[in-house]
Amino acid sequence: MSVKVIRGSELDRRDFLRLSLVLGGAIAVSPLVTPVLDYMGYYYGELKSLSPKYLVANNSQGLEGFPKYKVANIKQLQGSCPVYFFAYPLTDEPCFLVDFSKLNGMTNVEFKNPYGNQFRINTNFKNIMGVGPKGSICAFSAVCVHLGCQLPAQAIVPSSNDPGLNPSSSILHCPCHGSMYQLDQGGIVVGGPAPRPLPIVLLEYDESTGDIYALGTNAPYFSEAVPRRRPRDNLIYDPRYSYSVPSNPACVRVS
Repeated sequence: MSVKVIRGSELDRRDFLRLSLVLGGAIAVSPLVTPVLDYMGYYYGELKSLSPKYLVANNSQGLEGFPKYKVANIKQLQGSCPVYFFAYPLTDEPCFLVDFSKLNGMTNVEFKNPYGNQFRINTNFKNIMGVGPKGSICAFSAVCVHLGCQLPAQAIVPSSNDPGLNPSSSILHCPCHGSMYQLDQGGIVVGGPAPRPLPIVLLEYDESTGDIYALGTNAPYFSEAVPRRRPRDNLIYDPRYSYSVPSNPACVRVS
């Protein structure tokens, strides 16, 4: 009898330890479950009903189906201003075209996709290429991925140390906390606290009409400081901020 009791106790202790490990692991990952489910639920379940209200063009395919949207015609980009603002994919999410040929003389722009194969969106874009007659037009989100501040891409500044866009370095400097993105390298972070590159808007150019279309982005935008608990919180920009799309031409040259 004593032998059976000892073995039973050993088994009970082992089962208890296993159960403790399982419960401990569940408790450790539980804070991650809700944001992940909300994120997936928004894109794969609720986007169809929300898209007519928030997106610039309707979309029913979730994360893998950004809407195709006409941004501008090449004639609207005439003049010396190297940037052109638009909203995408949300009606109040500012983005901007940048014509590198006007910014710093670059043509046939091409750079590695900083978010290549990191998300289930546009995974076939290993490299990003400029569009337009000179292959020099690219597009980026105008929202800083650090804490969601709006980036002043319209401010053309003489130094990378100044908040705004510097032509010689193609660095866009956020005025809020000093994050710096190098646009001609795909919006990679070259200074400040930003945790990831600036999202790129993927473009298509129709040579026959001169129209420029947005096809999607290379990464969803989200600020690391915002808990995403509701569908409205998942709308790719920080809901605590009020964003605006500057009137074109938007350039302000700072001396």
